[in-house]
Formats: sequence, C-alpha cells, structure tokens
Amino acid sequence: MAQNSFLSLVRENVPLAPFTRLQIGGPAKYFAEPSDDTQLQEVVSLAYADGIPIRILGGGSNLLIRESGFDGLVVQLNSPAFERISFEDHLVRCGGGTRLSHLVTACVGHGLAGVEHLVGIPGTVGGALHGNSGTDEGDIGQVVRSARLMKRDGQVVQVQSQDLTFSHRRSSLDELVILEASLALKKDDAARLTKREQTFWIVKRSKQPNAPIRSAIAFVDPDGGTASALLHQCGALGMYEGGVQLSMAYPNYLVANEGATSDQVLALLERARDLVYDRQGVKLQTHLVVW
Repeated sequence: MAQNSFLSLVRENVPLAPFTRLQIGGPAKYFAEPSDDTQLQEVVSLAYADGIPIRILGGGSNLLIRESGFDGLVVQLNSPAFERISFEDHLVRCGGGTRLSHLVTACVGHGLAGVEHLVGIPGTVGGALHGNSGTDEGDIGQVVRSARLMKRDGQVVQVQSQDLTFSHRRSSLDELVILEASLALKKDDAARLTKREQTFWIVKRSKQPNAPIRSAIAFVDPDGGTASALLHQCGALGMYEGGVQLSMAYPNYLVANEGATSDQVLALLERARDLVYDRQGVKLQTHLVVW
C-alpha cells in the first residue's frame, strides 16, 4: 500500500466540531472529501489495508465528538457526485450524501408522493436510511426498493428491498457507506403535495428550537409515544450539566452553551434517561452518535 497515495487524498488533524450542530469536539487524525465513487473506494481500501478506522460524516445533526477527536479517517461525502437525484417514472435514485430536505423538495416538485412528510428532518439520505427516519405518517424504509453500498474494505454491493430490514428508527443498512438508494413513490399532484409539505414543515418547526442555537435531539421517540412528553412528565425541563441543558420549551432538545463539553452532554443524557426509567419505566434510546 502506498502511504503517499493515501496522504494525497486526505488532510490531517482537521477540527470536527464545526461539522456538527452541537459544535463540540476535537479533530480527526485524517479527513477526506473524495470527489467520486472511485476516489472514495481508493481511500477506503487504503485505510482498511492499514487498519485505520473509518467513519462517514453526514449532516452532523446527531453527532457528538469527544474532545480527544477521532483517531482514524473521517470521510465527508459533500461532492456533487454523492448528491445526484434522478427520476424515472415513479422511481427516484439519489446519492447517499444528498440532503434529505433536497430530496423531499425535488420529489414534491416532480409530483411524487411518499417522502413529503420527512420535510424538516435534518441530515442526509444515507443517515436517514441508516436510522430509518420517519414521522407518524411513515418511515423512509417503507419506500426503499434497493441500495448500493460500500463495505468497509471498499467492496461495492447492491442490496434489494427484500434483503433489507427496517424497524422503529433502525435498519439493517450497517455497511460503511450508503452510496445510492432507489425509492418507489406514487404519482400525485405537485401543487397538492407542496401544500402538504408546507403543512408538515410548519408543524415540525413548531416542535424544535429556532436556528442557529447549538442544539440536537437528545433521545429517540419510543414506539407509541414521545421522549419529549416523558421528559416533561418527569420534570426534566431545564435539567443541566455544566454548559449543557435540556431546553425548557423543547425538552427533548439538548442545548450547548459556551464551554460545553462532550462529557457534560453524556452525563446529562444519562441522568435524564435514568430519571425517565425510574419514574416511567421507559428506557430511552440516545439519539446522538458518539465518536
């Protein structure tokens, strides 16, 4: 393996905090922004051969970075090659790096129904598929027909819907990279879909803090209820740990103030989760991914 080849594709000691909503954390030892599938495959294969751990950076909306950073390779798929959206009748193909909001708007504009209720959910299509993002109207996994994935050794595989499993905020899409997904939607009137999208957007925005607050969702809503309601019932509004607190108005949102640290975030999550379990018997699942 040519170390020079690897280093030509990456930067070293790149701060990761600016890529996350919470703006917390240290640097990545290696950081790459490949321009296409070929370059991505090259850098992943080289890192795998050298035993370098790899993480894929999406929108950063549910990511917490420790102050020590990540001692490996972080790859960001922000090239147009990973954000393509194409339409063929009722089928939509989109890159894993596509912003979910862009996908929703494009589908609505083409008169295709099935994802308009996902408006307002942050992050990328890859992240949405991995965590099976959804609302009361349904999950994104319900419209997936196939996915093209890259394994941790750089091998690319195609997986059909019958070989995939989607459940409440989970999926079997656990390979390194979701390169592309194919979604089967339904023909509908674009004007009517636009109104539906706008309604969903208004409702979504009414339940979350206004930007640019450094905030992130604390817990996954349990099946059949909401984490926000449980936290409210347990009196967790405004609970804090150092520079981090649960919002008074939106209790399932973490708000990071000046000087907030990853340890404080984790300590607050643990306290809030224990409180809900002790008083309500529900064990909440943390929404944040920790590096």
